[in-house]
Amino acid sequence: MSELEPDMFDSFSADQAASQYKGGSTPGMNQALGLPFGKMEKTLVAFDVDGTLINGEFEKYGNMLQLLVSFTFQKWKNVDVIVWSGGGAAYAELMISRTLGIDFAQKIRFYSKLQYLELREKYQKIVAFDDIQDTALGDVNLIPRNK
Repeated sequence: MSELEPDMFDSFSADQAASQYKGGSTPGMNQALGLPFGKMEKTLVAFDVDGTLINGEFEKYGNMLQLLVSFTFQKWKNVDVIVWSGGGAAYAELMISRTLGIDFAQKIRFYSKLQYLELREKYQKIVAFDDIQDTALGDVNLIPRNK
């Protein structure tokens, strides 16, 4: 923003933006400001177990576990958080129960990665945290550097 341009948020309210909209109904703020907009998309955030949250010797990857806990306890309008594993849903649940405790494990859902197509039908977007570099399970694949 140049010195000659006033900061639009200092002098331009949401009501002013909506009043300048010439459509049939009041738009959302992004539309009123000329920013990209669209319908809220149902999104899945999926965390892999082995190599992403823990290693084979039950060594915890603290930063990734903190991220899982933060995502799980945050209230979302359009996001579900799961833990999944190629070893199956029961394996994922067992590993999280051993690592973070049964109380936490009861607050989250577990899936097998083999249920990917079933989940793909339910969610418009998938964000996958996985240590496998060639993973393509998500629309966005985030590969932590744990090793």
